[in-house]
Amino acid sequence: MDPRPAVVALADAVAHQAITDEAGIRFGIDVGALFALTAVVVAGDLRGGYGVLLLLLATTVLAGALDGPYALLLGLAGWSFATGFAVNTFAVLTVAPLDLLRMAVFVVMAVAVHRSGGSP
Repeated sequence: MDPRPAVVALADAVAHQAITDEAGIRFGIDVGALFALTAVVVAGDLRGGYGVLLLLLATTVLAGALDGPYALLLGLAGWSFATGFAVNTFAVLTVAPLDLLRMAVFVVMAVAVHRSGGSP
């Protein structure tokens, strides 16, 4: 019995799967992108509504390629970056009613885009 066909099939299967096909890897890359965008928000002095809107848009677009639980977690990460740096300073997270509403918007948008099958 010649093992070469099995080895070739295994090599083909491995070669066609990229590391970014893993949902956890994509989630980590997306959180890194939000982190970098948060630095731009802070450096560009886009505090307040503009910074929150920019982070919400980025979170929504990035969530389109994630699985459900990761989309939800990305929504929470986007909210934490927006609240900690665009609304407050020094990564202070607050849970006032407006902050909780913002959290709900981030999570609902991320999950809704995931459920619709892609970016808006």
